[in-house]
Amino acid sequence: MSILFYKYNLENQLTKEARLYFEVYKYNPAVRLPPYIKISDKLPTDKKYNILGITNGKYILLDNSFKSYRLQNFATTLIIWEAILIFSLMLLMYFTIIKYIRKEEYIRKYLEILILTITHKLGNFLSVQKLNIDLIKSKCRLKAVQRLEDAYSLIEKDFKFTIKTLKNLGEPEKTISTVNLKDMIEDILHHFVENLSNKEVKLKLQNIYIKADSNDLENILFSVIENAVKFSENRIYIKMCKKDDNIYIYIKNDVGELSKGAGVGTHIAEFLLSQYGGQIKTHAGRDFLTVLIIPV
Repeated sequence: MSILFYKYNLENQLTKEARLYFEVYKYNPAVRLPPYIKISDKLPTDKKYNILGITNGKYILLDNSFKSYRLQNFATTLIIWEAILIFSLMLLMYFTIIKYIRKEEYIRKYLEILILTITHKLGNFLSVQKLNIDLIKSKCRLKAVQRLEDAYSLIEKDFKFTIKTLKNLGEPEKTISTVNLKDMIEDILHHFVENLSNKEVKLKLQNIYIKADSNDLENILFSVIENAVKFSENRIYIKMCKKDDNIYIYIKNDVGELSKGAGVGTHIAEFLLSQYGGQIKTHAGRDFLTVLIIPV
């Protein structure tokens, strides 16, 4: 495009210059003409020259090779500068990408160390608390001790799944597989057998298959079900169905004494589910209802 634009302007410029010289030559034949303008007694037989006019039986000609020479010089200069510009941009992009990759690598390693530190410290703390609970339980059979043990059990499971989720978030690629949601929900409920022993659990599930990363689905369902187990007093109801292009999972529980939590698990579940175009809706009334909407 640049060359065509330059060619158009060059032709106009040379034509105007040649016509001016032609007018000068008519009144002063001794004038010195530029090399690309020729005076000839004969009509040119090839396309090397363009005829600008005739005066005193002589032809005023414009040498086309000069135009080609100017175009070639312009194209060569343009290509050289474009090559320099492209090379400079590629070099700049290379160093920018390298800097970004090194920064990402630093952040990833820093987070890994941070997770290891948290895992180590909280793991030790939970182990000590478990030992303390066992000592208290051996000497005291109060209901409060049992509730303390149940709370510890939930915190321990929550801690392990949170650490697992954080590690999975750092994975560069997800492993997509076909997952039976009914089996996964039943497996997760199995983790809370002790916590659900004195509660009514109603399930209305069916075999529904979905293609997704099993770790993501497990973390989503675990976080939501864990909340239902943790905050329910007497009953939990889980229903699953498929309608149109969505899978709906309803989790409803009555609200016990521990009615408020940090909500970190729900935020993680919402984030993971949003990766699949899904969403989580909640409604608090006599019971607390959580609805997971997962696109198929």
